[in-house]
Amino acid sequence: MPKKEAIIAELYRLHYEELHRRACILLHDEEDARDAVGDVMARLMTTDLLPDGDRLRAYAMSSVRFECLNRLKRMKLQERMRRALPFDVPADEDAHEDEEMLYLEYQQFIKTGLTEQTRRVFQLHYGSQRLKYREIAEQLGISEAAVYKHLSQAIVKLKNRFSK
Repeated sequence: MPKKEAIIAELYRLHYEELHRRACILLHDEEDARDAVGDVMARLMTTDLLPDGDRLRAYAMSSVRFECLNRLKRMKLQERMRRALPFDVPADEDAHEDEEMLYLEYQQFIKTGLTEQTRRVFQLHYGSQRLKYREIAEQLGISEAAVYKHLSQAIVKLKNRFSK
């Protein structure tokens, strides 16, 4: 196991419960909290520089806090937009075509650049079903840690492919 993965695995093993409790306090939903911590851990895998020792724990705690606050902010924003925007607003054609092309590129990469299991986990979590880690684990007959691992791998591959 590469050094960074070992450090993140140790952080997860030692501090998951504490990170999860913090997320539960902020989100008031155990499954959303679990997903928030998992997403933070997946992002830490893609971070080039990690702090050492207790600073890594503090960094993870802050990251979970900000992830939770961002989730709450997105929920509020989505609700405000649902109320404010009519459903039949015409979109700018050029922007729509660019977005459509990028979307198709993402979809193609997800089909060809990820393993079958990683693709299934990714689609169940980020697709239209938006399943929680636990629900994915139950549906696919794998552990929540395996769900986290597959999502982490997918994020790393997507980041490497599309960040230029």
